[in-house]
This record gives sequence, C-alpha cells and structure tokens, in this order.
Amino acid sequence: MSPVELEADRYWPFAVVCLVQLLLLLRLLLRERITLQGSISYLGFLGLFLLAALFPEATGRIARAMGFKVLSNFLFCLAIMALALLHLRALVTLSRIEARSVHLTQDLALLEERLDQALDRELTRG
Repeated sequence: MSPVELEADRYWPFAVVCLVQLLLLLRLLLRERITLQGSISYLGFLGLFLLAALFPEATGRIARAMGFKVLSNFLFCLAIMALALLHLRALVTLSRIEARSVHLTQDLALLEERLDQALDRELTRG
C-alpha cells in the first residue's frame, strides 16, 4: 500500500462525520427548523472539510505549502478558523436582531403614544 492510500485510510472516519453532519443539516433545512441564510456558512465549511477528508493528498499539498508538517495540525487550524468565522457571523446576526428589537420596541412605544393621544382627543370631543 502506498503512503497516500494509508493516509486516505486514516481520514475516512472524518469524511463520514462530515457527511453525517451535512445530511443532518440538510434535513433541518428541509423541515424548516433552520433557515438557509443562517446556515449557508456552516454548509460551506462542512463541504470544505468533507473535500479535505476525501482528498487528503491535495489537502496535504496545501498544508505543506502553508508550512504545516502534519496534516492533522492543518485540519485543526482550519477548524478553528471556521469556528471563529461562524462565531463572528452569529455575533453579526445577533447584533442585527438586537438592533431590530430595539427599533421595534421604540416604534411600538410611539404607536401607543399616538393611540393614547387619539383616545384622549376622542374623549374630550364626546
């Protein structure tokens, strides 16, 4: 067996785990438990890791070109970067939702104020 085949044999469980996660995510998307917009980055990273596990020789070349001597270190680094980007995306989404919530609360307060003023005017007329 060649070294490339041995290396590929080591990463098939990683590919299976990525594939299972990808299928679970697709199932959640189809059942509308999560939105596509919120999970597109996660889908992309899972696809990237699946390709890295299925083609370890190409991944190894990329890792060596980036200065990594061990492929698993490259995969860990890639995973940490992916998690950091997913966290940043979640923070941006959470900030947007928080700002929108504040805006909606302010709009509701203004509408209640207008309603109170209209009811006061109606009571003074009647």
